[in-house]
Amino acid sequence: MKLSHCFLLAAAGIVLMQTAGCVREVEKREELGVGVVAELPEYPQLARYKLSLQLVGSRTLTAGRPGRVTFSLRNTDDRPLRLVEWYANEPDNLLIYCQPWLPGTTEPDEGLWIPLSFDVKRPATRYPLEIVPGNNVLVTKELPFVEKLVVSPEGERRYFIKAVLNLHSVSAESPVAAIAVESPQRAALREKEEK
Repeated sequence: MKLSHCFLLAAAGIVLMQTAGCVREVEKREELGVGVVAELPEYPQLARYKLSLQLVGSRTLTAGRPGRVTFSLRNTDDRPLRLVEWYANEPDNLLIYCQPWLPGTTEPDEGLWIPLSFDVKRPATRYPLEIVPGNNVLVTKELPFVEKLVVSPEGERRYFIKAVLNLHSVSAESPVAAIAVESPQRAALREKEEK
């Protein structure tokens, strides 16, 4: 009789410990914020979607200043797209590849793409993002080499650039685009002429 009583107490203790563990897990998830979820181990591929990823905005940057490029991710399907793995830190959703546009070339060399590595912001939190048909989301990425680049006063440097979606459930790659990085002197002259 005493043995079964001890067994019941031990079982009740285990249940209480497991329940307390579940409560802590729920509290941790709530601390992330409403609608924000912690990273999951895997995200299954979606069976149907149509996405377009394009470089938008200015393609001329200035050496010595922060270099930013913006890409548009558009839902080109006729039904809404729900991305459950969208990074809360939006730049983490894209990977950028770049290569110098060498004189005499007209297109990039597939073997020369340089990935511009960026560490995903930790903790990597995600939230569901729904894009209705025809709508888009803009993602801006920093190009750190532009701020460190030195260009002769009258010159500019050109680069091929492309972006790839950094998600598992869907994939998209932008067409190759060209950007120019001009000297501060040339940028000032252009800005003066545009006024």
